[in-house]
Amino acid sequence: MEDKELKEVLEILEKAGWQPQLCDTPIPVYESVHAGNPIDPGQIPADMTLVPKALFSLSNEMMVRVSGNSMIDAGIEDGDIVKMAVLASPHEGDIVVVAIGMECTVKSYYVDDDGTPWLVPQNRQEKDRYRVIRLDEETEGVYLCGVVKEVFKPLPRVPGRAMRSIVEETKARYDDEPKISEQRVRRVIKIIGAEIKVGRLWYAVCRSFIDELLIPEKGYDIFCGMVKNVLPYHQHLPKEAEMQVMAVASFTKRVGRWDELNAPVKGKRFRNYKSIAEKTTRLLTMSETEFRSYLDKL
Repeated sequence: MEDKELKEVLEILEKAGWQPQLCDTPIPVYESVHAGNPIDPGQIPADMTLVPKALFSLSNEMMVRVSGNSMIDAGIEDGDIVKMAVLASPHEGDIVVVAIGMECTVKSYYVDDDGTPWLVPQNRQEKDRYRVIRLDEETEGVYLCGVVKEVFKPLPRVPGRAMRSIVEETKARYDDEPKISEQRVRRVIKIIGAEIKVGRLWYAVCRSFIDELLIPEKGYDIFCGMVKNVLPYHQHLPKEAEMQVMAVASFTKRVGRWDELNAPVKGKRFRNYKSIAEKTTRLLTMSETEFRSYLDKL
């Protein structure tokens, strides 16, 4: 890649709100710090990898590759690379790299009510496989190597067949579902708009529009523009920022999968949001005959 192309990529990412950093600093990656029962690290030469310089502070730090899955519940899996602050003093809850004799292990650090420190694995499914290690005056040859500060994970490739099924399902929805006319959309916005008394409630309508493929996922700016075009003088026009605030937890899913236990609003407010969303969907998807009959009753 030429410098000009690289600069263009960086500018695009920055404009999108990301914080790109070039991996321009070579650092060693030491092998065989075990996330399991302690093992002998041996004399394995370090690999070299490139990372952004900003990731490292002035204190002594190094990268270590982890093997084993005793820390899987803490987000550290076999093959992950961790950044370790060398000889840093741990606090309760920190993840530490410890040498016991000539063996190394990575574990959570805990101090009990008696003041005794412990090394605790984090793997509930295999809790009988990995032992808790007590650190007291009788524990010989224990050496704290450092405290884990960050975890770097290799990203797995997604199988093509998994993506194919998702794409084909989406294509089928586009092809099979009847197209909703612009006139219907405008009428629905007017009907529902009469019930909107709080700006954020428009999110229920927005989510229905997304479900029916009228706007793309996260197309909040498009939705706000549609409403403003139809109801320019509405007292509670939707705002993109408010749509983004509501798009959390189960509200990021199709309306039929909204769950009050995992929603940004509860009780009566939740029921109001879901009622508006379901009504919007019904009005969008009913037949022309049903829709005309509905309008005649207004």
